[in-house]
Amino acid sequence: MNNVALRCQGVTVSYGALKAVNDVSHEFQAGRVYGLIGPNGAGKTTLLNVLAGRQMRHSGQVYCGGQEISIRPAYERARMGIGRSFQIIKIFGDMTVTENLLIAAQSRRPGFQPFWISRHFDKQFREQLESILELTGLTNYRNDIAGTLPYGLQRSLELGVTLLPDPKILLLDEPLAGIGHHEIEAALQLIKKVSQGRTVLLIEHNMEAVMSLSSEIVVMSNGSIIACGAPEDIKKNEAVRSIYLGEDAE
Repeated sequence: MNNVALRCQGVTVSYGALKAVNDVSHEFQAGRVYGLIGPNGAGKTTLLNVLAGRQMRHSGQVYCGGQEISIRPAYERARMGIGRSFQIIKIFGDMTVTENLLIAAQSRRPGFQPFWISRHFDKQFREQLESILELTGLTNYRNDIAGTLPYGLQRSLELGVTLLPDPKILLLDEPLAGIGHHEIEAALQLIKKVSQGRTVLLIEHNMEAVMSLSSEIVVMSNGSIIACGAPEDIKKNEAVRSIYLGEDAE
């Protein structure tokens, strides 16, 4: 239990008679990358939202480390080190890359002076900002308007915003969605870099990508976990092949 970064126990989310998440229990070990896969409507994003505090669970518990966080709101979980990105990009398209990061910093640091009042901020944050720009490959785009960037770089910026408070747990919802084929390799390399030293839960429909990134695959169907294991084992699982990967899976 000491090495468990995030845990859910008996989590259920219901919409009338429909159970979007049905009595799900799983432990996510620190420093590992988990691919969360399954057909549309399997409950993957709902589970991620429960873990992030953006969706009320109707029963069950959520733990971060050894601390129960079941009723804590999303902003408190973010301060505890849980970062969440989204399938639909959430950045300020009419502001620069740097301004997006500064706004993210202001929202996470009460009392931090807003970027529109002063360009002078503390040395620690300046170094952190430069590190995020370098990590995401956005150093040369720092003064560009975010909405004018290629879609892959907009994805990188959103990830940079998520990384700003240095979360130890990353919940990534389809980070490759909308990215052109020529941008996928760069995006994969970025995800690999930011995953180092962190616990990552990754929803992704690109099977080749998710298999290459993940230490463990968790498969959901109809709100429940039906299989989990190493990528090679999941590829050979007949139940998974039939409902999701298809007969051509290798």
